[in-house]
Amino acid sequence: MTSIDWAVVACYGAFIVGVGLWQKRRVEGGLEDYFVSGRKLRWWVAGTSMIAASFASDTPLLVASYVRSKGIWGNWQWWGLGISTVLTIFFFAPLWRRSGVITEAELTEARYGGASAAGLRGFKALYWGLLYNCFQAGAWGITGLATVTTVMTGVDRTTAILACAGLGGLYAIVSGLWGVVAADAVQFVVAIGGSVVLAVVSVNAAGGLSEIAARVPAEQTTFLPLEGDGLLFCLAALLVQWWAWKNTDGGGVLVQRMVACRNEREAVYATLWFNVAHYAVRSWPWILVALASIVVIPAADPQAAYPLMIRDYLPAGLRGLIVAWFFAEFMASLAGSMNWGGSLLVNDFYRRFIKRDGSKRHYLRISRLSTVLVIAGAVVTAFLSSDLVAAFEKVLGGTAAVGFVFAARWLWWRINAWSEITAMIASPLMTFLVVPVLTALGWEFNPLTRLLFILAGSLLPVAVVTFATKPVPMQGLEAFYRKVRPPGPGWRPLSARYPDVRPSLSLGRILGFWAMGVAAIYSLMYGIGTALLLRPHGWVALGVGAGLLIWLVARLRRAEGWS
Repeated sequence: MTSIDWAVVACYGAFIVGVGLWQKRRVEGGLEDYFVSGRKLRWWVAGTSMIAASFASDTPLLVASYVRSKGIWGNWQWWGLGISTVLTIFFFAPLWRRSGVITEAELTEARYGGASAAGLRGFKALYWGLLYNCFQAGAWGITGLATVTTVMTGVDRTTAILACAGLGGLYAIVSGLWGVVAADAVQFVVAIGGSVVLAVVSVNAAGGLSEIAARVPAEQTTFLPLEGDGLLFCLAALLVQWWAWKNTDGGGVLVQRMVACRNEREAVYATLWFNVAHYAVRSWPWILVALASIVVIPAADPQAAYPLMIRDYLPAGLRGLIVAWFFAEFMASLAGSMNWGGSLLVNDFYRRFIKRDGSKRHYLRISRLSTVLVIAGAVVTAFLSSDLVAAFEKVLGGTAAVGFVFAARWLWWRINAWSEITAMIASPLMTFLVVPVLTALGWEFNPLTRLLFILAGSLLPVAVVTFATKPVPMQGLEAFYRKVRPPGPGWRPLSARYPDVRPSLSLGRILGFWAMGVAAIYSLMYGIGTALLLRPHGWVALGVGAGLLIWLVARLRRAEGWS
């Protein structure tokens, strides 16, 4: 890193913090302003913030690691999750916005009621807002940026982690979600531009796209292996993992942006924009860099290959721009995690159980203190984490049954608070205790059988507990059912009891939109990738995907029933 590079990074850091702090004046209205922007976000702002918050400084490193260690097909580990997030566009996004909650934990009491639901709400505030959130922010975001800065600058890991955490936390603490989404808009442009610049330079260093296509082994440029462990890996993602992860019904920062939108229709458009950019477009510059790295630095550590391409092949100035891009990714993700975690700790634990009659100023002060607590936990986690791929896979396994129950609560009236409690206990136990013990005893698991075993061992006790405990009383469900208006046969006892309540869209129509959405997103993704790899049929797939997307948007614009 030269002085020019450091000047670029410093200017960018000052600018982005200034953008975030500029929004400080907009959080004086209380918790809704601080955590959900007063529910005034337009779809392109909320959707762009979803995109920026969904990838951190670790994500390009993770993608490059998958490509180098497995092949392009390794990205089905997260590409496959798009099946559920596309369903979120048409099914879950309107329901979340209609619920009127500030956080996903708040939904617990609205959906179930009673002492068990209150206890679950408080537990989830600590579990997701502090424990899980600190793990994901530290094990992924801070560790990823620390890896880049260490490779690029030689700064030791401790200094890199502390510096990165301090910079990312400044504007999130002061300005809340308003500052987060304002900075996200800038960071999205910088991140996309930086990744494209690096991809172009890397491809040229490798001799061009044709040279990459000729020299990279065919098994690493295939999209879907047809045999062996690779096929089982992809089948686990495409058949099971998409409905068995924490965010099956949206989850986390996506829910926060959905409920912050002006209305249901804006929440739908925001989530559609997120899916197109996140799954179909954004990963290809990262994949090109990974493929080029196989040609020019074949012996590199998979996790370090991406920053090595920055260090070795970019000139002064551009190197600083790309490091600034990593800061952009990091700050977007970390600030979003801090604000989301703080919302759970304050709205669902402190205000609900400790002080229920505080002033707006009091809760704003506690909100800022809670974000400091989250960032401190994330820093501790970062010092204990080093393997990005392992961290990602542990989160997917540990929340597999949880995601299934989260989705089921919108689809079936019989799910109760004890169903969620059981899933939140059983899934981590199966992932972190039972499977490792059996593996040590000689049991062999491939990716598909491991995931199915975790689910079977988790969902069986969930089913037993659900039917062994009392259902939510119909009178208690009435307010939730009238407000949210969920569709489907799983609500037949409620629809028969309250025939005046009508869902905005029928379940059949939602499923049709879902099928077209999945086809559009994956056609675009496949088309872009194959076209970049100089395969002529890629343009056909790209045309099909674009046509389906245009048709889908036209149908959504004419859809009635959304506010």
